[in-house]
Amino acid sequence: MVYVGTSGFSFKDWRGVVYPEYLQPSQFLKYYWAVLGFRIVELNFTYYTQPTWRSFVQMLRKTPPDFYFTLKFPGSVTHVLWKEGVDPRGEIEKFSEEIRPLLEEGRLKSSLAQFPFSFKFSARNMEYLKKIRDGYPHEIAVEFRHYSWDREEVYSFLSENRITFVIVDEPKLSGLFPYKLLVTSSRAYFRFHGRNPRWFEVEGEERYDYLYSREELNLLLKDVKDISQKVEETYVFFNNCYKGQAAINALQFKEMLEGKM
Repeated sequence: MVYVGTSGFSFKDWRGVVYPEYLQPSQFLKYYWAVLGFRIVELNFTYYTQPTWRSFVQMLRKTPPDFYFTLKFPGSVTHVLWKEGVDPRGEIEKFSEEIRPLLEEGRLKSSLAQFPFSFKFSARNMEYLKKIRDGYPHEIAVEFRHYSWDREEVYSFLSENRITFVIVDEPKLSGLFPYKLLVTSSRAYFRFHGRNPRWFEVEGEERYDYLYSREELNLLLKDVKDISQKVEETYVFFNNCYKGQAAINALQFKEMLEGKM
């Protein structure tokens, strides 16, 4: 089973491109699955704000039973506490409590720990990953940005601890983690960020200003198909969300996967 979606669904600059101009933000999620036909979404707001179980209950009510979610760990866990030498398990426990509605309905596929470029390989940071794994009894996927994590001992660690390695497509720039087709659990997790060559020069949403070509999507599709034969489930998320490009590419990719293009 291969699920295709986008990293987030509620963006102002998607109006007039992905969503009709008249559509209210409260209707975006319903449009995302009912009209666009997606069956999964990666929630990014959980990185920026402390989620509440009420927000998840509302999302569950707006989507059918066969619609699923992945979500990002809070920024405190992936971007702050490791710098301060603080054990993340307290934050993870609070996070686990708030996402309980998704877990109880079996609608959460995985949780993503996306670490910044400044999070480099070290024994201390490996131990930090272990604390996250020990403190979170559900499915975890980890994305590295710094190339120093590209080593066999890291992949062995992920496999031994049932952590899904996130396969990332991003600009081929010095220091960034390479595009590496690898499986470390029963699931595969792809994140396509785009290939903006100005990655280190721009900030925020502009970093993901990129539209994949049909030729590029074809090559990615082959890789997704090959990897999906080795796992039980595969998740593919387009994160080139600037001005709706993620949704455009995800729709193209989904149709190509289904043999409609």
